[in-house]
Amino acid sequence: MKDAFERRALLLHLGDALQTLSMALAADAKHHTVHHLLNADPELAAHAWLASVSPKMKAAEFAKRASASFAIWPALLLEEQVDYTRLALAVHDHLFADDRAGWRTYVDAMKREVEWFGDALPFAEEPVQAAAMAPQSDETDTRANDADVERAGEGRDPQRDSVESNGLYPAWPWKPGV
Repeated sequence: MKDAFERRALLLHLGDALQTLSMALAADAKHHTVHHLLNADPELAAHAWLASVSPKMKAAEFAKRASASFAIWPALLLEEQVDYTRLALAVHDHLFADDRAGWRTYVDAMKREVEWFGDALPFAEEPVQAAAMAPQSDETDTRANDADVERAGEGRDPQRDSVESNGLYPAWPWKPGV
């Protein structure tokens, strides 16, 4: 069951990111920074994850990077097995490639909803080579096993089963019994 809730949290974040991107583009502030946008628009300031973006980044640059960051998320989230690393890597490489402190802040914010987010990627205090050579933890293996247990139907929520079994979403890969 945890997999479906994590996917939902990531889809909600994707929607939040798209809404933020839309607001940044609508501001028509080519020379304004993300900091200016956050100060000028209380709705944008309500998006906590935006605090991790460099406040000096131009709004147009943010829009470009954010759209590249989240472009592959819908396809990845619809896969039977979510590629956790690619989800995080897309955001890291496009939005935080040159901002390690911002990346760490973003990951910390995301972990409130999705505890594994960013685990496969190094943080500022870890050298990239050491993180890549580190053996996989039992926690990584546990995530895969949790998803298998969920698909096997253990610990099912009857309310959720009724929504999934009524045929509204027959092709969703996280539907039990598929």
